[in-house]
Amino acid sequence: MAAAPASVKQAVLDLLASSARGVTDEMLTEKFGLERMQSLVLPVLNTMMQANRLNSRAAEGGGVLFTLVDEQVASKLQGLSPEMMMVYHEIERAGSNGISSGEIKKKTNIQQNTVTKATKELDRRSLIKRVKSIHQKTQKIWMLYDLMPSTAITGGPWYTDNEFDHEFVTEICKIAESQVKEEWEVNGRPTSLQEVDRRIAGSGVSQEALSNAHIRQILNRLVFDGKVEELAAPPMLPHSSDRPPDAGPWFKSCALAVTHYDRFTSLPCGVCPVFDQCAPGGVVSPESCVYLNQWWEEPDLHPADPDSTADANAAAAARSSMAVEDMF
Repeated sequence: MAAAPASVKQAVLDLLASSARGVTDEMLTEKFGLERMQSLVLPVLNTMMQANRLNSRAAEGGGVLFTLVDEQVASKLQGLSPEMMMVYHEIERAGSNGISSGEIKKKTNIQQNTVTKATKELDRRSLIKRVKSIHQKTQKIWMLYDLMPSTAITGGPWYTDNEFDHEFVTEICKIAESQVKEEWEVNGRPTSLQEVDRRIAGSGVSQEALSNAHIRQILNRLVFDGKVEELAAPPMLPHSSDRPPDAGPWFKSCALAVTHYDRFTSLPCGVCPVFDQCAPGGVVSPESCVYLNQWWEEPDLHPADPDSTADANAAAAARSSMAVEDMF
């Protein structure tokens, strides 16, 4: 079969380079026509695959999806054994979530010592790298060298060296709580999530940019700790004309922070979202409230008994501490 003209090779390369998601065989046939696809394009694709410049896999909906491999990466792949290439492609498919050596062995059905030899060689060539996971601290997690680990691996900004950074989270919480408290108690207005985001960004405490989702986690913790409350409906507030109004949600300082726990602080009425609608004989009523009944049936706490109150406080603090990391 005659070699494909240089113009066809360049056209195929340009088409592949124009789409980061890849090009299907159907798209190639549509561009070049069935006859040219079979006689000219397929030989080009085969040559590129032999030179490791092209990856292929099943496309969604059928057919084959081709993706271009960076020329520098392709040169590093030269000379690798078929087993090493299998390991490389499994790591490539794992993306930014990475994959453990055990999972590679299971998916490729290659012996563990061969997997170890392959990852060692790929690592030496700077094709892959080992990353630490907050969930699998003792396992080796591998991903492509140029990828950034996902937050599922690193834990995001709240983790430092795979450990939950209590000091950093506490500092961020103090900034957020201070702003909400100041706005509510001094100016009589609630604070939006976006305002808290701007305050934290301006503080310089975090070296990493925090997203709205990160700020939401901080505010959720403050709500959980009983330090701020989220408003059910956005307030009617004037806004600056130089930017659109904040989308919210909005928060205000709690009227009274819970500093100790007894029968009264655990009364569900104090945090009931439909308290204003509750009335004897109504649809929402004390006699039909399951939460009030549960509270009534709890073992009695005697505030006069220091040991009883201390035990309750310690238990509540322990519950709060254990729940903090689960919120991030």
